[in-house]
Amino acid sequence: MTITLKATPFLVLLLITHGLFSQTTKAGFSNGVIDARSWSPHNSSFAVNGSCKVFDGLLLTPDECKKASASARVEDFPNLFRATQGSGPGLGYATYTMTILLPSHEKNMAISLPQIYSSYQLWANEKLIAKNGKVGKNSEECIPQWMPQTVLFELPSDTLVLVLQIANFHHAKGGIKEPVYIGEAPVMQFKRTVATASNLTEAAALFMIGSFFLIIFFGNKRKVALYFAMLCLTWSVRSLFSNLYLFISFYPDFDWATMIRIEYIGLYLTMAWAILFLSHIFRNESNMIVKYLLVIVNCMFTVFTLFSAPRSFTQWLNLYLIISAVLLLYGCFIIVRAWANERIGSGLLTISIILGLNIFGYDIFVYEGFSSYDPVIFSIGYITIFLLMGFALAMHLNLIKSKPAPSTRLTYEDLYKDQFNT
Repeated sequence: MTITLKATPFLVLLLITHGLFSQTTKAGFSNGVIDARSWSPHNSSFAVNGSCKVFDGLLLTPDECKKASASARVEDFPNLFRATQGSGPGLGYATYTMTILLPSHEKNMAISLPQIYSSYQLWANEKLIAKNGKVGKNSEECIPQWMPQTVLFELPSDTLVLVLQIANFHHAKGGIKEPVYIGEAPVMQFKRTVATASNLTEAAALFMIGSFFLIIFFGNKRKVALYFAMLCLTWSVRSLFSNLYLFISFYPDFDWATMIRIEYIGLYLTMAWAILFLSHIFRNESNMIVKYLLVIVNCMFTVFTLFSAPRSFTQWLNLYLIISAVLLLYGCFIIVRAWANERIGSGLLTISIILGLNIFGYDIFVYEGFSSYDPVIFSIGYITIFLLMGFALAMHLNLIKSKPAPSTRLTYEDLYKDQFNT
């Protein structure tokens, strides 16, 4: 009960932050027309999800969409190619179009675009406002790129017509799984600034924690310090190559295949470092066979990712998510045993595991498209988790002196203290 109560403030903070950051409004959808005239742009952003017109196997401009309107079919938006093309492999291209009725007084608007699989072009009222990579009708023409962005545009009237071309020939998924958001330019720019700052803070904080314990390792040669340092440094790098993909924002010409390899390998190595760290800090509670089995599995995924095409290794991520869930459960088993045996730092690590399970579950929901990515929740959550783990390790290495728990065992002096005092 004590541990749960200690974790509660962190969970409450995450929920409050999520609520403040992700205020959005939804509206009714009908045949690709969205009525958002009752939306108040001053208070929230608007999530564009519901229904749209889809032209499968066509890359159409706004003018061409008008001429071919009769051949379109209405589908949910957002969606992946796999969902709209039956049992297809997620490869191909399509054009999405939708009309949004907005409050008449709004002129300076912005649209926030998530990661889209794997290249796109977006028009707003027949004006090209955003693109990632190069759309094409085959793998030679198509150039993939992931760079979530917030784009400003002017709205001359109260009607916004979006036309989105998407093409994919390089990833296991094709299409779009998260909604786009529209709002007033200052509001959307502020959200983007907060997202960028939180992501950079996360990367910097984990880099500093990792560097500190790397120096500790060079001083005392304790492997547990090395494993934790590498855990922090690996996740610090990966945080710049996932979700917001900030590294690509700074270097937009960076090779997409290399970027996605760094993202995936960063996940595998993080899991390997984590299991080595836990198994060394709580040797008596861990199992050597399970430890090396999980490490070997992560190394196998790493090698496969290094030497195969993104189209191949990305389709195995769902299987890996099951393996990572097993790893987290095993980590819980180790820490609960350590806590029951009153090992130094086990209480802090138990709290970090509780938070980790919440963040991991949220991460899975985002990946599967059931929730939108909130960078603030991720950054606060991961920084808190790694700080708790760092304090636990510092206590284990006697860098921080922990107070011994008061003993409840009766001694001879306790029973006869009155006689000793006389």
